[in-house]
Amino acid sequence: MASYSEIYKELKKNKNLTVRRNEPLSKYTTLRIGGPASLLVIPSNIQGILDMLSITSGVKKYIIGNGSNLLIPDSGIKGTVVRISGGINNFECDGRKIIVGSGMLLPTLIKKTIHLGLSGLEFAAGIPAAVGGATITNAGALGSEFGNLIDYIEIIDRSGTLTKISKRDLKFSYRKCSLKDCIVVSVRLKLKHKKPENIRKKIKDNLLWRRDCQPISVPSAGSVFKNPKDVPAGKLIDMAGLKGLRIGGAEISKKHGNFIINLGDAKESDVSSIIRKVRTVVKEKFRVNLELELIDSHQLTMLS
Repeated sequence: MASYSEIYKELKKNKNLTVRRNEPLSKYTTLRIGGPASLLVIPSNIQGILDMLSITSGVKKYIIGNGSNLLIPDSGIKGTVVRISGGINNFECDGRKIIVGSGMLLPTLIKKTIHLGLSGLEFAAGIPAAVGGATITNAGALGSEFGNLIDYIEIIDRSGTLTKISKRDLKFSYRKCSLKDCIVVSVRLKLKHKKPENIRKKIKDNLLWRRDCQPISVPSAGSVFKNPKDVPAGKLIDMAGLKGLRIGGAEISKKHGNFIINLGDAKESDVSSIIRKVRTVVKEKFRVNLELELIDSHQLTMLS
């Protein structure tokens, strides 16, 4: 197998790729935590992904979007991290249906759909994910989920084959999608026509709700735990008296118990310690096993 230096040199020659060595991943997560990746690759288009797969054959590749729900170790990731956000931003509209590249951020997509008078994405206002990440995690809020809007998904598998998968061949559940071992490159969504002013009003209301309920002005990774059936995770954490718990540079938000915030110098170990503490206390007090919504490096989509 070629060395990372050799692979780096080969990737750098490709005009469809942005490549960096030993790049701190803290720059690419909303929690602002994470050590260096051996290689960070940002494809600008589908051809870039295909070229990258060919050049890095046999090397571990970890796929990330905008890093909005990731906890990366301070030691970083040994391997190639492929960041889809930052490239693959194509957008097409055909009536109520849109095709959007997986690297486009949801805030950007929402602005485009408002202009076209297309409704359905209002629930996602304030979610800083890329379209690909929102697909893989079935991002949701306020009772709505991204998977409900999907018509089909276009993916590239580990062999470099480009495939279109219909909604009927996919399974979406709470913060999950059945897709595995692939890179999402585009998604077709079915939306509804509404007056732009009505869409803007709904989005404004949703953003105000987030501002009032969530710590949006400080680095976080969104909801840390999935909500159990009966009681939201944040309420359980609040009832357990854990709001404001601080370890190192990380703290459970005093505004929302299901958010862990970075006070400026938090480490992955600080966040992990808080997670273990929360799980232990909630289990002891309420007999509830909290399941992570936050994704760590072991859960990332990996291709080789």
